[in-house]
Amino acid sequence: MPRRHQHIDLGGVHAVKHGAPWGPGDVYYELMEMGWRRFIAIVTAAFVGVNLLYGAIYALLPAGTIDHMVPGSIADGFFFSVETLATVGYGNMAPATHAGHVVAVIEILTGLFFTATLTGLIFQRFARPRESLMFSDKLVVARVGDRRLAMMRLAGTRARPLADVGASMALFERIVLPTGRSYGQQVDLRLRNARNAMMALAWTLVHVIDDDSPLAKVIDDPAAELRITVTIRGLDTLLSNPSFGSKYYTRADILIDEEFVDIFDNRDDGSIHLDLTRLHATRAASDAFAGGVLAGRDVQSAP
Repeated sequence: MPRRHQHIDLGGVHAVKHGAPWGPGDVYYELMEMGWRRFIAIVTAAFVGVNLLYGAIYALLPAGTIDHMVPGSIADGFFFSVETLATVGYGNMAPATHAGHVVAVIEILTGLFFTATLTGLIFQRFARPRESLMFSDKLVVARVGDRRLAMMRLAGTRARPLADVGASMALFERIVLPTGRSYGQQVDLRLRNARNAMMALAWTLVHVIDDDSPLAKVIDDPAAELRITVTIRGLDTLLSNPSFGSKYYTRADILIDEEFVDIFDNRDDGSIHLDLTRLHATRAASDAFAGGVLAGRDVQSAP
């Protein structure tokens, strides 16, 4: 089976998988994963290529095989192939012999597979789960007495809320064996608010850095490797499709003794306004803010 290289972005760390198996079954996945421009270019090239192939076959057939087709004309064969593959059938050119009908039947069968596959790809590309979340660029750490809180926040980018939202936070930890060899593993960081029944506006995730927290071992050691992964999953209440998102934080993305600025504005008419332009803004932490977060304020969808 053919082998290939896979390039993976792990939040600032570039990884490459060597020798990954690859076969015809992965073509569909590759076409789903690539960007729209490349996808359209490949589909267009495949469409033109298939029709050029059948156009050349029609051009090689004896004169009179296709009515009103100039003998040996690849251009006429190409246009007749497009009309046959797309089942348009303008009627100007049509098979006139059994040989012409046989080639047309084979092309129609090809067109069934081509059209069905292309239709499925386009539908899946529109219907697949989309990331509809904004994550704060920074993860902040604020002190509360002798404890500290690690916090990040996120907001939905769509008008409809997400239902049954779950969050997880994990620390990448490197284990060094007595032999000198090392390996990495993901260690869960327990969140005070890992579930949100309905996330309509914004959500601040809070992890308490106590003595049992794996983060306590590395947060103050500048030489220690520090990478945190946050993953969110929920249900789009408009499309009834799963929605997900993830964010990687390295040590450079973690601010000590900082807090997020308020992004909510309660108006006199009772409405709540959310300013997403301040989603990433931070300031020096205050005990009042951190204490309020620990008590449960500002950790749900609204203040």
